Amino acid sequence: MEETTAHLIEGCRKGSRSAQLALYKQFARRLYVACLRIVGNAPEAEEAMQDAFLKVFTRLDQYHDGQCFEAWMHRIAVHTAIDYVRRQTPEAEELSDNYIEPVTDEIDEETIRYSVDQVKKACCQLPAGYRVILSLYLFEGYDMEEIASILQIKPPSVRSQYLRAKRKLLDIIAANQHG
Repeated sequence: MEETTAHLIEGCRKGSRSAQLALYKQFARRLYVACLRIVGNAPEAEEAMQDAFLKVFTRLDQYHDGQCFEAWMHRIAVHTAIDYVRRQTPEAEELSDNYIEPVTDEIDEETIRYSVDQVKKACCQLPAGYRVILSLYLFEGYDMEEIASILQIKPPSVRSQYLRAKRKLLDIIAANQHG
């Protein structure tokens, strides 16, 4: 860990507002991006990120110096964003444990031309439950077992929902290209 970050953590543990502000400035953008991918819109992502920082500052006693601090904060932000989605959206039942094997993809992925902007735009149009699973798997790097643990559902359900989310994302991208 950088000496500066270690110094800031120590300052935060002692209640230093300037250390908290410096830590916030150092990591806010990265945590905001992680929250945005899960929550799906800027104002709610900003709120989730702020909540995540409050948790970071109040839980510094749970951080152990041997851990990767950024990964520790990132986990808090991801969990905070997921909790935020669950509180804000009645459609969160998509994160259920109802395992149904999805039908095969009807859209040929190779025929769709992707761009970063298309994927970002399409992700924002996904229902919250699908967006959470896709974000955790594709962007945050969690595997199916870890996602199952985080969302408290069975791994086969995560895989099923991931495949449905991917298909829905492809449908949205295809519709946006033709529409």
